[in-house]
Amino acid sequence: MPIVTFLPSGKTVEVEFGTLLFDAARKAGLPVASSCSADHVCGRCNMQIAQGKENLSNPTLEETKLLQRDKNPISDRISCMTRVEGDCSVTTRYW
Repeated sequence: MPIVTFLPSGKTVEVEFGTLLFDAARKAGLPVASSCSADHVCGRCNMQIAQGKENLSNPTLEETKLLQRDKNPISDRISCMTRVEGDCSVTTRYW
């Protein structure tokens, strides 16, 4: 099962293949910014990928549009739209 590491805390969680990055962070007990309750609308739950971007689901057009709308780097990922498919390390601007 994939392991997600959250920086800078170093907290890790083991998740099922295909778990949303949003849910992995919540499982680790970390806050995730969101005003839409993970309904893919607000884009506030974006995370920066430190390692393992190849182990995440491919970004959808909808996700790319949210990142661009909010002027976030295209390398960020919207956590409520990103599925974990292997080990990765992530962070946010507010942890």
